[in-house]
Amino acid sequence: MRQLVVCCDGTWQQPRNRTNVHRLAAALAPVDVNGHEQRCQYFPGVGANGSLVTRVTGGVAGEGLSEKVVEAYCWVATTFRDRDRISLFGFSRGAYTARSLAGMISACGLLDLSGLSGGAARGLVERVYEEKYRAGNAAQPSWRRGLRFAFDPEQKADVPVRFIGVWDTVGSLGVPDHLGLVNLADSPLRYQFHDVTLNPCIPHARHAVALDEFRGPFAPTLWSAPAAGQDVRQVWFPGDHSDVGGGHRETGLSDGALLWMMTEATEAVGLAFDQAAVRVVRADPADRIHGDVRSVSGPAGWVAEALFQPRPRAVPLLDPGGRDDPAVHASAYARQQEQGLLDGPYRPTRRLAPRESVTVEVRADDCWNETGLHLEAGLHRFTAEGSWCSSTFESGPAGGTGGRLLRPRAIGQLGGTLVGRAEEVYRRLTGNRAADFYGARREETLPWMSLVGVLANEVSNVPPQHARPHERIAIGAGVEHDVARPGYLYAFANDAWGFYGNNSGRVRLTVTRV
Repeated sequence: MRQLVVCCDGTWQQPRNRTNVHRLAAALAPVDVNGHEQRCQYFPGVGANGSLVTRVTGGVAGEGLSEKVVEAYCWVATTFRDRDRISLFGFSRGAYTARSLAGMISACGLLDLSGLSGGAARGLVERVYEEKYRAGNAAQPSWRRGLRFAFDPEQKADVPVRFIGVWDTVGSLGVPDHLGLVNLADSPLRYQFHDVTLNPCIPHARHAVALDEFRGPFAPTLWSAPAAGQDVRQVWFPGDHSDVGGGHRETGLSDGALLWMMTEATEAVGLAFDQAAVRVVRADPADRIHGDVRSVSGPAGWVAEALFQPRPRAVPLLDPGGRDDPAVHASAYARQQEQGLLDGPYRPTRRLAPRESVTVEVRADDCWNETGLHLEAGLHRFTAEGSWCSSTFESGPAGGTGGRLLRPRAIGQLGGTLVGRAEEVYRRLTGNRAADFYGARREETLPWMSLVGVLANEVSNVPPQHARPHERIAIGAGVEHDVARPGYLYAFANDAWGFYGNNSGRVRLTVTRV
């Protein structure tokens, strides 16, 4: 018996980037805790190699992910011997690759490629990928013709994949939906077949997820509830995408997620790591958080805001009064308690008792004001007062039209309204409700500069028919709203993406739990 370890890195990532995937691969000892041989293969991320066009399409749209799955499968199939155990690791789209590889092995088995040349072996794998894995339930029985299996899922239920360990799985493939007209050239059929669900026969799985990633296209692909007896842990860590998966120069946060993964893999399946390599991994929960697109200033910030459309994640409650949620890593609570000087207070959280009220400020130039309020399900009253300004007009929290349309400063807003109408027509014709035209207000059915609340409480790790988006609250000057699911409250002025830098002023929002 041997331990076969596959490590799939993230978008544009390769060894010199020193992500957690590469560091884990480099730290593996020659034998596991029981003296069994450990063999490892590292795969750079999509967009890491090739021409400029290949790098751009791989990084932006995930082109090349299928080739990565095939490449990793070829290595496993040519290396695997009976009774070997397989562990898969990945970060970002590499995590998606690792999970898709597990899905392919579960669905297609492992081919016996002994005696075949490299080209012949890859040709067989590509055939199985197309005829069985991509086809899914529509696959014809003929896909098995002439094949020999080292592991045949029709004969054995015991999948040889014993452990999956991933950092912040990102499954955004193809052109992001919000890019509207550009998205017309994209076909979801090219990537929707990837199976990243967790097979109930895989006994152990770990997922380290970033609490503080705000880029909209970087939404995490979470696992749903595990099968009975399945050992699955999905834990949230402080930091952005690469603060959890590695790649930044400062590694205090990513080192915490790396140590956690190493420990979990050792305890679950007996993987062993070189102790000299482990000693240089130093976790620091107070280290710098990187990469919030909202912090980019000037014209670059306006472009980043429109391109990435920041969006808070639906994260668990970080209650400073209690640390009993196993879904939140201890480092998040430690950072919250330290109130770090580098980044200021970390995720200050307040919960309202019945009939309790709290007032917060909402800035017009912040596309996502974090109120720190975690609202429970039930009726809440929202009232707002004050004024703020866009580049075209001043209003209260109820918003407005901007006054007389012939005023020069209102022309831009009139143009934005017309763009918004074109956007709605496009959405109806294409069925792409996420499409966003540059210059249109974020909430097209609400007035310009009106106060909008969003509860970050989406439900995504369920079948599509049961999924629920973040909960929007049209606050304006005041409203009562029955909160459907608990979540952190965010607020913003209803302006167009990329234009928040033109705004000034703030309003005061009072929230009462009725």
